[in-house]
Order: sequence, then structure tokens, then C-alpha cells
Amino acid sequence: MKFISTILILVCLISCKKYSEVTEQKIESEVVKDTLSLSKKDIAKIKYLDYGIDAKAKNTLDSWLVYNIISKAVEDLKNANFDFFIEDEAVFASALEDLDTTIPENINTASIRARVLVLKTKLYKLEEATRLTTTSKKEHLLIVKEVLEAFSYVTLLVNKKFEKEAQNIIKPQ
Repeated sequence: MKFISTILILVCLISCKKYSEVTEQKIESEVVKDTLSLSKKDIAKIKYLDYGIDAKAKNTLDSWLVYNIISKAVEDLKNANFDFFIEDEAVFASALEDLDTTIPENINTASIRARVLVLKTKLYKLEEATRLTTTSKKEHLLIVKEVLEAFSYVTLLVNKKFEKEAQNIIKPQ
């Protein structure tokens, strides 16, 4: 009887040790996850030129539905909200599919299509980095910066297109 009770005590002690190891591993993985996640402060530290929408381009960009969806996602991104890239893959994929096919006619130029393609590529890259757990915080910040810059450059080119059209340059004869 003494032998059986000794074995039971040993089994209990061994199982308690395994339980504490599992708990320690969970805590360590949560700490690592927290140090890899981006905060609003981290994203606010990113330095890039953010171009706003010009009054001349506002009507065109307001009518471009997919641009507005991406614009909302970029604003959420500035607040460290990555839901657009994680939650619904179908919405993300359809938005990016429609991004270059629904460019309004009055701004559908080669340079704007090229910038939209760059933005589309950067958004795919961010979506992949957001889904992967192996992406370091530094890499993730760099990709977020690339997306913010790409979106800003699309807005800049649209603004420049309307600015150039508004200029009335007289050519010498």
C-alpha cells in the first residue's frame, strides 16, 4: 500500500511540473506576440509625406468607390487597425481586383495606373505580412510605411493631373 501511494505522489508531482511548463510557455508566447504587434504610437512615428485630396480632385475621388474603401483601410491602418487585411479575404481580394479596373475615365492615365499597381502590390504585401506570425515588428513597420507612401503617391498624382489640366499655358507661335 505504501508503494502505491508513493507512486501516486510521484505521478502527481510530475504532472504538476508539466502543467507549469505549459503555462510558462503560453505566457512567453503572449509576451513575444505583444512585442511584435504594432501600436498606434509605432505607426505615428513613421515619417513620410502624406498628401491630401485637392478640391479639384475631390469629386472624382469621391465617386471612385474602391479608392474610398482603400482610403478607409489606410486611415484604420494609421490607428493600428489591421481588420481590413485580416477579417474577410473575399472583400480584400475584390477591392484590390476592382482597384485598377474601376479607375475613373478622367484620371485613367498610364502614370496613375502604374501608381495604382504599386499600391495594389504593397497592399498584398501588407496583407501577407499581417497574416504571418513570423514577421518581425521592424519588417511590419517598413511594409506599413510602404503602403502609406504608395497611397499618398496615388493621391498626389491625381492632384497633379487636375492641376495640370487647370493650367492654361499659352504656346508661342
